Amino acid sequence: MIRFLAFILCRIFFKRICISGTPYTGGSSIWASNHSSGIVDPAVMLGLAPVQIRPLAKHTLWDIPVMRQFLKLTRAIPVTRLQDIKKDIQAQKEMLEQGNFEADWRAKANNEAFQKVGDALLEGDSILIFPEGVSHDEPFIFQLKTGLARMALQAMSRCKDENFTVVVQPAVIDYSEKDEFRSELYLHFCEPVVITSSDFSVKDIMDGVRESLESGFASFFSWDEKRNWRFLFELAYGRSPSSAREFRIFVEQNRPNFDSDQIIMAKIQTMRRMMQAVNVSPAQLVWGDNNYKKRNFFWVMIRHGWFYLFVSFPIETLGTLVWVLPAKICERLAKKSTSDRDVRATMKIAHGMWFFPLWAFLMSSIFTYFAGGYLPQINKIVLWVAFLILTPTFLALSLIVQESINFFPGFLRLAKLRFFFPRGWYELMKEWREISDGVMQKIKDSEEQNLKNKSLNK
Repeated sequence: MIRFLAFILCRIFFKRICISGTPYTGGSSIWASNHSSGIVDPAVMLGLAPVQIRPLAKHTLWDIPVMRQFLKLTRAIPVTRLQDIKKDIQAQKEMLEQGNFEADWRAKANNEAFQKVGDALLEGDSILIFPEGVSHDEPFIFQLKTGLARMALQAMSRCKDENFTVVVQPAVIDYSEKDEFRSELYLHFCEPVVITSSDFSVKDIMDGVRESLESGFASFFSWDEKRNWRFLFELAYGRSPSSAREFRIFVEQNRPNFDSDQIIMAKIQTMRRMMQAVNVSPAQLVWGDNNYKKRNFFWVMIRHGWFYLFVSFPIETLGTLVWVLPAKICERLAKKSTSDRDVRATMKIAHGMWFFPLWAFLMSSIFTYFAGGYLPQINKIVLWVAFLILTPTFLALSLIVQESINFFPGFLRLAKLRFFFPRGWYELMKEWREISDGVMQKIKDSEEQNLKNKSLNK
């Protein structure tokens, strides 16, 4: 049930989900993923992993009534974190009274969690761990905590079967824009790390997990830098990356050439922000569907304009009217529930899972009450069910039509520029074409250099 709900949640929140890599599908495994988006990351793993997994979660989530039920259904295991203990004054007092402020106090506080994880692994269960230890808003992987390795080794030491192994399956979760609704999701299953003996060292295991994660993840110093490189990829290929690993390989191969030319990187950033302002991608504007195939501007206006004005815009307006109020209410409820920013996004989704169905029920009842007088020949129960179906349908239709021609409002703005300032329009197109040609040339140089390096190595 929870896996199904998580899967639906992923399909609602992301317009495109790209899954790559070959995951381990056996039991007695630990699934280790980077953690950059609160409750969304566990939902992604629960809904899209090919096996049923039990997540580890911070113990403070069990204090939230809405979350407690979901955690019980997923058979989650509570873990005590240092940052949570520091925030909880009562917990600090209890630990002081128990004399647990020693070098290994975290191990003592989590003895029960380690025991449960070991039992689960010995029973053949799969455990979900976020080894960074905290969700964060940085486009790189934090230092990994060693709990993952110690849990695996503890299970290995307790097992009497010589053939027993614990497999660590690293997984990379990446988002095109993590804060945007209906962004793109990239899930890559990395090379597994197999633990066959309790003699393995914690350091070797964690080094192997980190190396595996970094093989499928492109790290950056800032989100602006990451957005520039995604824009570069789209300029080069006329499409978005098909996987997190493909994007990492692209960045690794081309980073030396582009990092050494700060002028072109500044131009790329300016071009990206201008296109973002008018909601037009380089593939849509410069090439069309194929590289170097320039799209006729007015053909786009004629083909898509009527659909936007008479279909898309009215449906988007209805969807906004129906759903904008409950979205704001859920946001307010989340702010009232907790002051912890790390938990707030979690609470917003948790409140939405019960409030949005309630809102659909209320809206259907209101529509039935007012429409019943005008349609007396139709049974009110039938009318109520029809409105109950139509209410969420407005949101679904508005998303579909918005994403199918989401670039058209940008074309309207560019049309004004082309009509009223034709000289500025042609100068802008010329500059963008020069930037895109420069990008293609640098990528070509990088590919030639890589081929030379490969031939020298042979």
